[in-house]
Amino acid sequence: MSSLLDEQLEFVADRVRLEQFRSAIARAVKPGDRVLDLGCGSGVLGLMCLDAGAGHVTAIDSSAIIDVARESLLRAGRGDRVSLIRGRSEQLELAPAVDLVICDHVGYFGFDYGVVEIIEDARRRLLRPGGTLIPSGIRLHIAAVGSHRCGEIVDSWLAPSIPPEFHWLRSYSVNTKHKVNLLPDEVLGPPAVLGEIDLYADNPEFYSWNAEMQIERGGVVNGLAGWFECELAKDVWMTNSPLAHGPIQRPQALLPIAQAVPVKKGDVVKAAVMARPAEELIAWVVEFPASGKRYSHSTWQGMPISPETLIRAKPGHVPQLSRGARARGIVLAYCDGKRTARQVGQAVLRDHPDLFPSAAEISDFVLRVLRQDTE
Repeated sequence: MSSLLDEQLEFVADRVRLEQFRSAIARAVKPGDRVLDLGCGSGVLGLMCLDAGAGHVTAIDSSAIIDVARESLLRAGRGDRVSLIRGRSEQLELAPAVDLVICDHVGYFGFDYGVVEIIEDARRRLLRPGGTLIPSGIRLHIAAVGSHRCGEIVDSWLAPSIPPEFHWLRSYSVNTKHKVNLLPDEVLGPPAVLGEIDLYADNPEFYSWNAEMQIERGGVVNGLAGWFECELAKDVWMTNSPLAHGPIQRPQALLPIAQAVPVKKGDVVKAAVMARPAEELIAWVVEFPASGKRYSHSTWQGMPISPETLIRAKPGHVPQLSRGARARGIVLAYCDGKRTARQVGQAVLRDHPDLFPSAAEISDFVLRVLRQDTE
């Protein structure tokens, strides 16, 4: 829970972000509107909607932070106008449909935290025809970046403090999307618009974008940086651009290249970015026409995957329950709607004393299963 609270503190303490959402909500919410808050977190956006005149908010989140939202809204005196649900919005059914859907699952690069898929599902199933989305669209930007600090991020597994036996993991690091809080002078030239995503439209599962960037200041390119401009409502935009005046407090995405490339003013850098957001996959190709150098990377290559994992992913593989899954099934079989949690634990200990090496571990496991998989 502490990490969830830390994340929510960043969101709630971001004055620029809150003011931009408040402005968008003031323009979009009509008195009595039914609102769906997707990935509600602490519930702050739902609370803003109620302050703006919404009649009811349905707030959903898959994590334990939903309990923070419940308590916060109760303390605000709004508990009777909110329905809070722990779960995935893709499994949610609502009647009647809502008037407005709001979501801040906008990642470092705009599309990389599930916002496109989450909003598209809600728009199709849960939003009334003609209803409103916040946000409504995302514009993606990309730029060539480089600095000593960026180089340290790329070469983090080669640091002097890292034992040589682990240096091989750099090959995974250069195929990983890193979060970075860039300084303006680490951006070596004007950013290019990579693409735009209309959240009111049906979007593809696979994206492919191309861009060219001109170097304005000589230096060394360590990779590409991506960020977003997000349209919350007409004329209300938020961005995490390191070049913006008054950005929100959200890092940018650093897509590294295997070798740093020196560049001079006037050089051109070409980039192709492909993404399958639902699978959290991004691939990028970076070309330097002046030197003929070309680098190709993907987050797929950045995933240490064992042969056993690859075998399990094959469609023809016959899956078998793991030890943990079998143990979970044993616990859940005792949840008959009559036994208390204590009685379930006692029954598992009595009937399956060898489930785990110690009675203490069995009891802890039962509690974890009951917290996670029961109501």
